[in-house]
Amino acid sequence: MNEAGIGTILIVDDEEELKFVLCAHLRHAGYHVFTASNGAEAIETARREQPDVVVMDVNMPVMDGLTATRRLKEDPATAHIPVIMLTARTRTEDLVRGLEAGAQEYLAKPFDMLEILARVRTVHRLATSRRQIEELNRRLESEVREKTHRLQVLYDYMRSLNQATTRDEILDLIVRCARDATGSERISLMMADNSGESLICERALGIERSLVRRIRVGAGEGVAGRVFQSGKTVVAKTVCDEDKSSGRYAYTSDTFLSTPLVTASLASHGEVLGVLNVTEKAAPSTFSEHEIECIRSIADAGAIALNHLERRRRLQESVLVLLRTIGRLSEYRDDETSLHLERVARYARLLAQRLLDDGAFRGQINEEFIEMIELAAPMHDIGKIGIPDDVLTKPGALTDEEFDLMKTHTEIGFRVLSMAMEGTGGGAPLLQMCSDIAYAHHERYDGRGYPRGLSADEIPLAARIVALADAYDAITSVRRYKEAASHEQAVERIRKDSGKHFDPVIVRAFLDGDRQFDEIRRRHADRESRLEAVGV
Repeated sequence: MNEAGIGTILIVDDEEELKFVLCAHLRHAGYHVFTASNGAEAIETARREQPDVVVMDVNMPVMDGLTATRRLKEDPATAHIPVIMLTARTRTEDLVRGLEAGAQEYLAKPFDMLEILARVRTVHRLATSRRQIEELNRRLESEVREKTHRLQVLYDYMRSLNQATTRDEILDLIVRCARDATGSERISLMMADNSGESLICERALGIERSLVRRIRVGAGEGVAGRVFQSGKTVVAKTVCDEDKSSGRYAYTSDTFLSTPLVTASLASHGEVLGVLNVTEKAAPSTFSEHEIECIRSIADAGAIALNHLERRRRLQESVLVLLRTIGRLSEYRDDETSLHLERVARYARLLAQRLLDDGAFRGQINEEFIEMIELAAPMHDIGKIGIPDDVLTKPGALTDEEFDLMKTHTEIGFRVLSMAMEGTGGGAPLLQMCSDIAYAHHERYDGRGYPRGLSADEIPLAARIVALADAYDAITSVRRYKEAASHEQAVERIRKDSGKHFDPVIVRAFLDGDRQFDEIRRRHADRESRLEAVGV
C-alpha cells in the first residue's frame, strides 16, 4: 500500500495503449501503479512490490494470464493478492477457467472504465478488510497464546508455592515466575530489613552481583520505597513519568534507570513485606494490563506464601515447646534443668536427615518426616508420668519387679496418645508418630526388646531412629547409678550393637555423622548438678 493509503495496483497487459489508459485512470483515482507486459514479469513484480490488486490480461506472450494467476496463488508470498482478469473471451467455460485459476473478478473486453475502477475499489476494499481481519485474528491468537502461557506459569507457580518449605524457595519462585510470565530481563525482589525501615535486595536477575549487594532503599525513597510505604502498585512507561496522580513515576537511582517498569508490593494481612520490580521487557513495548495484573498476582501470592510460612514456623515452634513441655512432665519430679529431650529431638532430626541424604528408606523419609520426628521425639518417655516416684527416682539399681513396672511406661504412653488420637478421628500423623515412638522405642532390632518383642521392620521407623538417639544420650549423660561415658565410648557401644539393638542402616548413618552428634552433645550439655532419672 502506498503512503497515501489508497493502494497499489499492478497492471499486466501486452497492449501498451490499454495499459496506458488504465494507468492514467487509476493514478487519477489516487492509486500507485506498476505495470508488466506478460505473466512472467507479473510474477516477479508481484513478489517484489506486493501490490494490493493485480489487473491481469489473459492472452499475453511468454506466459498467459491464467498460468500467471495460478503461479501467484501457489506462491505463499503472493497467494493473498486478489486478481481481476481481463479477456475478450466471454464464454462460460472461459469464465470458469479464470475463476478456477484463482481470479476474484472476471471482466470482458471491451469494458467501461468506470466499471473497472468500481471493481478495483471493491476488490481492494474486500482484500483490505480480509487482511485487517487476518491481522486481528493473528493478534487475538497471539494474545490468547500469551495469556494462556501466563496463566500456565501462574498455575505452576501456585503449585510450587504450596510445596515450598523455605523462605529461599519462595523468593526464588517469585523472581522466576515474574521472568517467565512477562519475558522481562531485569527483575529485583527487595525485602524489608529487620527494622522495617529499609528495603534490601535479596533476589535479582539482570543486575550485576556487585550492585545487588549495595542496593538498599529507605521507606518512602524512590519508587520502591514509595510502593513499600503505600502498598500500591506503580507503573512507569518512561524515565520521565512523574504523574503522581495517575500512580506512574520515574524510577531512577544509582543502580536503575530502565522502563517500562512495574513495581508491586508484597502485602499480606495488612503488612507489606517487600516489593517486586519488573522491567526491561524482551519485546519493546509497555506492560499490558494483563501483565500488570499478573505481576500483582505473583507478588500477592508470594506474600501470602511467606506469611503462611512464618505462621507455620511460629506454630511449629509453639508445638515443639508444647510437646517438650508435655514430655518433660515425666522428668519434672526429678530435675527441670535437663536438656535430654532437646538433645534427643536434635539427634533424631540429624539421623533422619542423613538417612534422607543417603537415599535410605526411600518413600518413607521426606522433609515432612524430618520435621515431625523432631516434634515427636520428646514424647518418647511421656508414659513415665504413670510410674511411681519411688521407682522413677530410685537412686540405686531396680529390682526385677521394679524394672517390670518401669517397662510399662511404653504402654502407658501408648494409651495416653491413643486416646488423644481418638479425639482427632485418627487423622493426625504427628500424634501417630508420637504414639509409635512412645510404644516402640525400647524394642530391639533382634526382637529381644519390649513391650511386644518386635524385630527389624516390624518396629516403626521413627521408633528405630529415636531408639538410637535416646541410647546415645543415655550413654553420654550422667545417671544416678553411673558417670557419663565419652562420645568415643558411645560410638563403640552403638557400633557393637548394630543388628542387635539397632537397625544397621541407622547405625551406619550415625557412624557417618557421629561428630555432629558430639557437637550437639557439647552445645546442649546439662548443668553439672543434673542427676538423671533411671533410663530404661
